[in-house]
Amino acid sequence: MTSPAIDFLTFRVDVFNDLAKRAGSQAYEARHGVTLRELRVLRLAYAQPDITQGEIVALSNLEKTQVSKMVTQLARRELLVRQIGAQDARWVHIRLTPAGREVVKDCNRLGRRMENAMVSVLTPAELDTFEKCLAKLTAHVQAPGNTAARAKAGARA
Repeated sequence: MTSPAIDFLTFRVDVFNDLAKRAGSQAYEARHGVTLRELRVLRLAYAQPDITQGEIVALSNLEKTQVSKMVTQLARRELLVRQIGAQDARWVHIRLTPAGREVVKDCNRLGRRMENAMVSVLTPAELDTFEKCLAKLTAHVQAPGNTAARAKAGARA
């Protein structure tokens, strides 16, 4: 017997996401000793040198305390360096070390191979449709007040 929760798209997407993230995290940890969340921080610092911790929090979907702890751990492992802002000492800027850049590059190559293997069961047309649907659903969910307004309307019906 199946659980009624399986009928919800968000549940099925969450299960798929957990399975894919678990596989990726195991590969990244085995190869470089970094978790998927740590890699998210490293990737943001790779994409935006001198990014602030606050910007990482905003862009990563991680909590401020999580980011702070990860930055400290990654700095101890010499994958990144922290620098206090010259204009404002409350801002901590993050920059990758050469070792950190190499970890990101290698994990990006590995991640791309894993992603390509995962979507290899889809035709190019199916993948294109999936990408478009995902973008459309994401934009819809992110629209200000959209979900809350529908939930309130549904409660009144």
